[in-house]
Amino acid sequence: MEQTKTVDPILKNAREYEKELTRIFNRFNTHFWNEELPEVIITFVPTRRFLGHLSSYPAWVSDDDDPKYELNISAYTISSPPEEICSTLLHEQCHLYCRIHDIKETSNNHRYHNKRFKEVAEAHGLIISYDPSIGWSPSELNSKAKAYVKRLNIKQFGYKKEYFYKGSNLKRFSCPICHGPAVYSVIPQDVLCANCKVPLEYMPIKNPH
Repeated sequence: MEQTKTVDPILKNAREYEKELTRIFNRFNTHFWNEELPEVIITFVPTRRFLGHLSSYPAWVSDDDDPKYELNISAYTISSPPEEICSTLLHEQCHLYCRIHDIKETSNNHRYHNKRFKEVAEAHGLIISYDPSIGWSPSELNSKAKAYVKRLNIKQFGYKKEYFYKGSNLKRFSCPICHGPAVYSVIPQDVLCANCKVPLEYMPIKNPH
C-alpha cells in the first residue's frame, strides 16, 4: 500500500501565507499602481527589527525571468490583523515604486525615510507619521484603503508566530561567490544571484533568533 506523503503544517501554512501575500500584492498593484509595479520575490525573515523590507536592487533572477526585487516580510506578521499586513505590503510597494523611478526616498542605509517617500505613500493609500529615528516611515492605511482591504476578504492564519519560522523549516540561501543575498525563507527558490549569475545555495542555519 502506497504511503501518503504528509506536508508539514507549518510549511503548508507558510506557503498559503506567501500565496495570500502575492494575491494582495497583485490586487494592490492593480488598484493603487495601475499595474505599474514589477513582480517581486516574497520571502520571510525571522526578525522583530522590521515588519517589511525591500531589496535595494533586483537581487533575484532565474534563467528565463527578468531580475526581481526581493520583498522581505517578518515572520511575526503571520498573526497580525489584515490591515497591518496590508499596510506593511503597501509601504514596501511605495519603496518599489521609488526604486523603479529612481526616486531617492531614503538615506542612512535605507533606514531614514524622507519627505519624498511620504509624498509617494500618501498618494497611494497610506497615512504617514514621523519618527525621529526613521523619518517619515510609520504607516497606516487611510480610510479609502481600509475600505478596499475589507473587500478583499483576506485570509487569517492564526498560527503562533514562533511556530512559523522554526529552524527546521527555514531555509537560508546565499550566493557561493559574493555571499549575497542572504535570505531566510520557508519556500525553496530556484533562482540565480543577479550579480554572479550562479544558483543561490542552501546554507543550514542553527539558530535564526
